[in-house]
Amino acid sequence: MGGPTVAVIGSFRRHYAEVLATLTTFESVGVSVTSPLGGAVIDGQVDFVRFDSDPSEWDDPRVQTVALHRILRATAVYVVAPEGYVGRTTCYEIGRCLQSRTPTYFSEAPVDLPIAVPDTHVLPPDVLAAYILEETVAPLLPLHDPELASLERRLLDGEYDER
Repeated sequence: MGGPTVAVIGSFRRHYAEVLATLTTFESVGVSVTSPLGGAVIDGQVDFVRFDSDPSEWDDPRVQTVALHRILRATAVYVVAPEGYVGRTTCYEIGRCLQSRTPTYFSEAPVDLPIAVPDTHVLPPDVLAAYILEETVAPLLPLHDPELASLERRLLDGEYDER
């Protein structure tokens, strides 16, 4: 998949309608979506959501790992977080995005995840689409707090603090 891309993550169990609307926004302006593929949710009552496009012989860890490949190869990641809710699996995915320095943006600041999200990374999907098309996306770092930003960069570089 060449060209500008985005992966959309969030609680598919609670907010899949919002996720689908977000996919439409990105695709309507020429930003391809690497994940999710937009299929139907099999059972919205289970903790780990599976889609009708997921091979039935795959276990949940394999489905998640393949999804991470789709997520991390995107130009940017967009977290659909109505009222700040992201959920457990999305927290894991956000952590992998941070460690890989994948630019990550949010529809609303997360309330169930203790990370610093600057205002520059909380925006509607059409604004992020414009940034992706302009190639001006940036990794998520708490730039408003230089000491915290330094600690985060050191984590990414494998230079661990002794505190």
